[in-house]
Amino acid sequence: MLGLILHLHVRALASRRSMAEAASAAATSALEAARPRRRSSPILRLTSTATTRILVSNDRRIAATQRWLDDVVIGQKLCPFAPPVRSAPKLRLVASSATDDDAFVQEVAEEARLLVGTRKDNDSNADSRKGDDTNRPETTLLVLNEVAFPSISDFRYFVQLSWRLQAEAICDNNFASDLQLVLFHPAARHNTYGEDFEDAADYTIRSPHPTVHLLREADVLKAVRGGYGDLEGLPSRNKAKLRMDGLERCRDRLEDCVVSRKRTVTS
Repeated sequence: MLGLILHLHVRALASRRSMAEAASAAATSALEAARPRRRSSPILRLTSTATTRILVSNDRRIAATQRWLDDVVIGQKLCPFAPPVRSAPKLRLVASSATDDDAFVQEVAEEARLLVGTRKDNDSNADSRKGDDTNRPETTLLVLNEVAFPSISDFRYFVQLSWRLQAEAICDNNFASDLQLVLFHPAARHNTYGEDFEDAADYTIRSPHPTVHLLREADVLKAVRGGYGDLEGLPSRNKAKLRMDGLERCRDRLEDCVVSRKRTVTS
């Protein structure tokens, strides 16, 4: 997963802390105030009909996300760093049980602690933390349930919630130098607040369900320094590839990752 999202973070490393601190004070009011009207993604439309409630079980969300990782991220060669961490124990793939913002902030904080380990109280614990790395996952995908937590069906809401995740789950726990946080979403767009139009390139950051990706800073730096040719050009190449594939093909590919869901018709 690393290569797919490096472009979102390498250039943001220097400003991440200041952004999170500024966002913390405004996050609660912003989340309530900013819910723009926009066309939902084809996958999200499956969960928004008036007569049908789709019950997305934990197993189905996990299966859809694993299929997306295998068939889209790895299968389409969008990320050269994903194959070695496609499964446990290197990958921790978790179904979120959160139904509101507070619960999700807590979940992300718990997953962050698991990735980093018990936070060092002083420099004397640094060596023991490094030794613990071999027993920890390298990266985590935390997959939300947009039926139980409907607010996060809106990608812009999800982005604004991420400010609070960064501030409270990462920075407040002194993990800013240890972890990076990345978003994937069925309606994700590179131009978050721009004009609403469909672009196949947005499928480089789209996933079957709203998903938070936590990864260790050390692993990002290792990938950057690993000698991969023209790493900075990878995002542009991925966008160009998906635009060549076309919007319909990209949409169908993502929808194919959504395994069968149980539907309950309500009156």
